[in-house]
Amino acid sequence: MIIVEWDHLRTFEAVARLGSLTAAARALGVSQSTVSRQLGRLEAEANSPLLLREAPARLTQKGIALLSAIEPMVEAALAAQSALDQSPVVRGQVSVTTVGEMIRWQIVGHLADFYREYPDLRLRLLAENQVASLAAGEADIALRFARPRRGDLVVQRLSTVSYGLCAAASLELGDDVPWLGLTGSLAKIPEQGHAERAFVGRPPRLLVEDVEALGLAVEAGLGVAILPHGQVPRLRDVVEVRPEQVGARNLGPIAHRELWLVVHRSKQRLPGVRAVIQWLKQVFHGAPS
Repeated sequence: MIIVEWDHLRTFEAVARLGSLTAAARALGVSQSTVSRQLGRLEAEANSPLLLREAPARLTQKGIALLSAIEPMVEAALAAQSALDQSPVVRGQVSVTTVGEMIRWQIVGHLADFYREYPDLRLRLLAENQVASLAAGEADIALRFARPRRGDLVVQRLSTVSYGLCAAASLELGDDVPWLGLTGSLAKIPEQGHAERAFVGRPPRLLVEDVEALGLAVEAGLGVAILPHGQVPRLRDVVEVRPEQVGARNLGPIAHRELWLVVHRSKQRLPGVRAVIQWLKQVFHGAPS
């Protein structure tokens, strides 16, 4: 009868989840050589490779079967650790990734309340348009406009963001009003596509890779642009206009977007992560869309 050590199984699960020995070592707080040694011993006991050392690591058929068998054990271990960690003091660091506008417009204004409730918990806020990988340990929690369809993730809808075509109140409207848009990592988002179809045949006067900068350009009277309704009150004398007022095609309502809170299933029960999730729900509850 083969007796498998729990540390070896935990190491294998971390490598399978995170995709590399380096990431698993970092998550487990051990050296990469320790991960390699424990994985090698587990494969020796299995008398078969469990994963292929590729980038990312790829499970063999026996590895897939083993991962499926031990996932309930990992869930139970996390639940037990969470129960042991229950205390009046929540400590540690939690990383949250989202677009910069969400941090500046929604999160920063509530940080004082957060630290009054959790003075020993550290936040690491990552402002980026690129999607950080929760599985690779780049962040603990992600706020995303695209709902992930793959991965061992827990996904909750946090809020709904609606949009309008906006201009400075002082801007003289007409068929030749310039339009402003987004570029770079934001070039393919639905609002930019809507603007390109509405102003077909008219090149934009300005393209920026930042929604906040786009709003400031509208505020300065440089042209019209599609902006989140929640951004408009933060701008001076910016109003919503109709497409026909600026020579644009009326394509109907601009599609709203859902903001999703995403956390890897392996971290959802950690006390610090759980505390931040509950706080974020409070922050975005009733927030302007």
